[in-house]
Parts: sequence; structure tokens; C-alpha cells
Amino acid sequence: MNSMLRHLPDAIALLAAIHGVAVVVVNLTPTPKDDEALDSISRLGVKAYRAIEILAGIVTPLVKR
Repeated sequence: MNSMLRHLPDAIALLAAIHGVAVVVVNLTPTPKDDEALDSISRLGVKAYRAIEILAGIVTPLVKR
């Protein structure tokens, strides 16, 4: 578990880089099908980020006690 947490920032950076490349590819290609695919992935990322924010808001007050 400790080694997984140690590599978490690298994994997040890798996912952000992959997403960035996907955005560039989608913006350079004229087909709407890849735009739709990236949009669904982006929405999933936003939902995951929001879940992390909610969990952090719950955990932080508990830790301060």
C-alpha cells in the first residue's frame, strides 16, 4: 500500500499527460466521433475529481478533531 501511494503522483501525472495528448488529437481531427468519446472521458474525470473533493471535505474535519 505504501509503495502504491508513493507512485500515486506519477500515475496522476501520466493520466493528465495522456488526457492532454487526447485533447490535442481530438482538436486536430475533424471527426465528431472522437470528440464524443473524449467528452465522456472528461465528464468521468470531472465526476472523479468532485468525489475526491467531497471525500476530502468529509475527512478533513474528522482529522482535525
